[in-house]
Amino acid sequence: MPFSTMPVFGLNRGGLPLRLGVLRLIAVLATIVTLAQWIVPVAARYIFNGGRIYYSNEPSRLSESLLPWPVLSVPAWLTITTGLIAIGCASAYLLLGGLEIADDIAYMTLVPLLAGSMTIFIAAFEKDPTGVFWTPGADGYPIGWHWIVAPFTIVLIASGIIASARMKRLRAERRRRRAERHVAQG
Repeated sequence: MPFSTMPVFGLNRGGLPLRLGVLRLIAVLATIVTLAQWIVPVAARYIFNGGRIYYSNEPSRLSESLLPWPVLSVPAWLTITTGLIAIGCASAYLLLGGLEIADDIAYMTLVPLLAGSMTIFIAAFEKDPTGVFWTPGADGYPIGWHWIVAPFTIVLIASGIIASARMKRLRAERRRRRAERHVAQG
């Protein structure tokens, strides 16, 4: 079974109804934006803050910080919004789709799941005095609220399991109907 047979971008009008194509595209784009909220700050801090990525890190001995730390911060509301959009649209896609999404279930479960779990790392970028979770170690600090998206990945995993079980049932029904037609014709 392939990971996905559909192009990443686009509405996939040849293989999907419009509503599923829109849900899939929004989920993919929101996932990319959520992942970029970790990748872009890591690169910016590595380059402009002398390799100091997280609050508890020290600048590298090889290079000084070019700009005041932190060079790039991601607000919690942005991560929460994009993460929940990715998970919500992917879950709706998985639950509303029929046989046309059968080869796309693994992709649309795993990729938004990565974005949802990545929010924990994004949260660790920011020291937040209101945070309830602390980073490990003696120099631990309370992290930002970005992590709030991570528990919602359970909904996505459940949606993927439900869609997978439904596909198995739908394929069995399709095979049974084909066999009945073959017997009736023969």
